Amino acid sequence: MSINRQLSDYIFFYPDVLDSETCKKIINRYDNKDWDGWKTSKFVNKDSPSETTADEVLMDEYWIKNKNPYHKNIKKAFDYCVEDYIHFNPRIGKNEIEFTDFRINRYVPGGFMQQHTDAIHHSHGQKQGYPHLTSLLFLNDDFEGGDFVLCDDQYIEKKQGSALVFPSNFMFPHEVKKVTEGKRFSIMTWIM
Repeated sequence: MSINRQLSDYIFFYPDVLDSETCKKIINRYDNKDWDGWKTSKFVNKDSPSETTADEVLMDEYWIKNKNPYHKNIKKAFDYCVEDYIHFNPRIGKNEIEFTDFRINRYVPGGFMQQHTDAIHHSHGQKQGYPHLTSLLFLNDDFEGGDFVLCDDQYIEKKQGSALVFPSNFMFPHEVKKVTEGKRFSIMTWIM
């Protein structure tokens, strides 16, 4: 017996996994004039940052470590989503998963990330190995543009506090369209 599944069957959207107050506090902690920890994001290949990074991404990033005051809230949200995802896709064993550090992404007007896949071996000093899943938390929705698009035509709803989980492999290309107004904030992790 064969089961016909669509790519969209492997894209899980979770509304309201992080409350709006926590989302705002995270944004306020990092998006203020007194904090300068942002780094310019780069596309990284196996040896070094891509020479065409400026054509591939315009985004600021900061890696959130486990001593961060919001790490527990972020981890709880990611845990909920990933555990649910694995419940419906049990071939990904619960005991085999490990999260990378969490990266907060900031896109200012003009910011974008071109279409790519997360089938990477290592990146940004993270654990080595190919991720099974990619998960994102959306911290705000008060911006224009900046649409998250999966598989060429799956536009993901802009909703503060929502999350997304999908496979990291070649079948799930994704991108962030150019932000035209405001700032767009999200947090991502790979599940190894």
